[in-house]
Amino acid sequence: MKIAVKLAFDERGALRLLNWLAQENAIIVRAQADLPLLYDSGVVYRREVDETWCDYLNMLAQGHEDCDGLAAARAGELLAKGADALRQGDAGLAEARRANLATIPAEVMLTTRSRSDAPGLYHCIVRYRVGRTWFRDDPSARLGMNGGRIDPLVRQRWAARAEAQVQPERAWRTA
Repeated sequence: MKIAVKLAFDERGALRLLNWLAQENAIIVRAQADLPLLYDSGVVYRREVDETWCDYLNMLAQGHEDCDGLAAARAGELLAKGADALRQGDAGLAEARRANLATIPAEVMLTTRSRSDAPGLYHCIVRYRVGRTWFRDDPSARLGMNGGRIDPLVRQRWAARAEAQVQPERAWRTA
């Protein structure tokens, strides 16, 4: 189903909608345990001309998203899977595993380099808490935003998934 919503930009309103999408993604990820995690899926960053926000399933099907959709997907899987959503190289992994966290508080957050009194470009990242420490993750940067460079740890995860020879009917083939 395709739903279009036109809004006057308001930073707080955009954050509410993106975090609603993260919550919806968490529901989807909890309900379908066989879905790959974002960094295992093969989904890559691709800038959009028109903003389209996809849920987790549609993101997997299209194989790409920009910063808002990737951040909402990553926040959703942290909410849904807790420590199981973290892997080697992810901040807070050891503490999350020690605490056996079933969920990790996570949210989409906006960053910008523009002055508060001037329009500018926003970028979405994820902020999540393990114990008393807040961490940040930038899925877009890890999935090719910076000149197509994929994070080496993500590439390792893709290779490991390919070596596991996932059954074709169960694999989420994307980009």
